[in-house]
Order: sequence, then structure tokens, then C-alpha cells
Amino acid sequence: MNNNNMLVPTASALVRSTLPFQRWQTNDIDEHARNMDGWHVRYDQLSPGPFTGELIEFRSGWMQLARDRSNQAMIKRGTAWKGAITFSLPLSASGALYCSGHPIHEPSLLVAHGENLPELLTPQHLDLLSVAIEEQALEHVLERQGSQFRITDLPKCYRLGNSSVQRELMALFDELAGCDQGRDAVLGHDSIRRGIRDAVMLHLLELVAPDQAPPLNPTARKRMVDRAREYALSHLDEPLSILDLCNHIGASRRKLQYCFQETLGINPVAYLRALRLNAVRRELRMSTQAHGVQEVAARWGFWHLSRFSSDYRTMFGESPSQTLRRTQLC
Repeated sequence: MNNNNMLVPTASALVRSTLPFQRWQTNDIDEHARNMDGWHVRYDQLSPGPFTGELIEFRSGWMQLARDRSNQAMIKRGTAWKGAITFSLPLSASGALYCSGHPIHEPSLLVAHGENLPELLTPQHLDLLSVAIEEQALEHVLERQGSQFRITDLPKCYRLGNSSVQRELMALFDELAGCDQGRDAVLGHDSIRRGIRDAVMLHLLELVAPDQAPPLNPTARKRMVDRAREYALSHLDEPLSILDLCNHIGASRRKLQYCFQETLGINPVAYLRALRLNAVRRELRMSTQAHGVQEVAARWGFWHLSRFSSDYRTMFGESPSQTLRRTQLC
């Protein structure tokens, strides 16, 4: 069992439903505020006109994600659940956001303690991503990776600059919201929920805790890659994530990627994907049970079936269903 799997909330109140993915649409601003699971917030509308709001929520262990879309300017105040560190990231906005009276014109990430959220004055037509992470889980990851980011320094505002995080997280939510058929079954797999959660965590870490250590020499790079590969190969019975590797070897994603690229000519994401694709193929080839392709793929962390099928065909020269049929004919 890898260390990352052991991170669980201790004091948070995340459970309102057993479903990891939920979606609400409402024309009432107070109802919209109440839909934030575990949060105690109040929204006061400032601009005239009927209110329309949508909230999309995803939960996995020690992380809660909420995509909050609204069409009216408002004042937001309140608290998140106890023990949460919150990351607020506007995905798109029609104007400036005011945080405790300070205007924020450039794309930025606001990080704060959930029990001490700053007051926000939002523009009309705001698309806001909020990520709440159990403080102990965040501290564990920061300690494992030797990060200089300090929770005691919050709240803080980070300019995004040329970061692609907004686009990547928006695409993630669009994919989750778009795959209505079979989504609950796919998200029922712990490997899928962990994979999504870990990917979001890495995106946030790259914004708030960029790796500023000097480049390693070739010997040190190879040593780091060897440790990562040894750990991955010794855990072939579970779908590891990049966050698992980073936590194990004590390095940021950027450093790990640099070391893999310089040592093996392949990035760690592609390396782990290859290991998981091979694991899927072995299970399809060796299983005597009537498991479908999607179930096996999901168990190994592949939740986007068409993308998985394309990667599988590229790797092995046949579709996963063809592999399964050959097994069933034997």
C-alpha cells in the first residue's frame, strides 16, 4: 500500500451523499449557497436580474472540488468545512474579482484557511473552481516533497501568468460533466477517484510550490529515476499515480519529469501509463472471469474510455476488445 492512499480526512464533514460526483442547477441564490457541501456560506446578489447558478461537485477522500457558475455579481462570505485549506481559481470571469476589498484583475489563485475565508465580491458570469483539501493531507505532501510552501502564511494570492492549469482543470470538469452514461460506475473505482484527485493536487502544487532547487547532475538524476522505477515496479498490483512517486522519492513533479526525460527519454506520466496499459493487457489475457474492458480499464485508473482505447491500440496494435475476444476463444 502506498503512502498516498493512507491520507484520509480526520475532522472534515465531507459526506452528504455516497456519490463522488453531483450536479445542481438552481434559480435561487440561497439554495445555490446551500449546495456547497460542508460549507457555511452566504451569497448576496448585487446586480439586477434573475439568478441562475450551477454547482458541480467531485469528492475523493481528503479532497473536494466544486465548480461554481453564476450569472450575477454577488458578495460571498462564510467558511468551508473544519480543517480545510481552500484554493479558489477563477476559470473565467467577466470582470475583476475583489478579495477583502483588493481588486484582482489578472488570473490568480487564492489560498486560504477554510475557517477564515476572505470576503469576495464577484463579477457577473463567474466560473469559479474551489478546491478544499484536508490540512493534514496537504501538510503530508508538502513535507514529503520538501516544499517551501507554508500553510501558516495564508491567505495568499498567486498570479497564474502563463500557466495552463486553468485550461487543464476546466477540461477535466468538462469531461466529468459530459460522460453521463456510466460515470457513477466508473467513479465507483477508487483508482479513478484517486487519479483525478492526485492530478488536481499536482496542478496546485506547481502553482504554489514551484521547484526552485538547482538541476541535478547525471548520477543524481539516474539515482532518482532508479528509485522511482523500483518503487513503481514493486507496486504493479496497484495503479500508482505521479503523486505517489513524487511523495516516495521526495521530489516535485517538475524535477521528476526532468530526471526521467534526461535519463530515459520518456516522461514519468508516459512511463506509468505504459505500466498500467501492460497491466490491463495481462488482466485481459489471463482473466477467466467475465469482466468487460471498461471495468478492467477503470480498475487500473483509466476513466476516459475512448482515450484509453486509442492508447491501448497504439501500444499493442489491437483494441482491448480484440485482446479480450482472443482470450475468450482460447
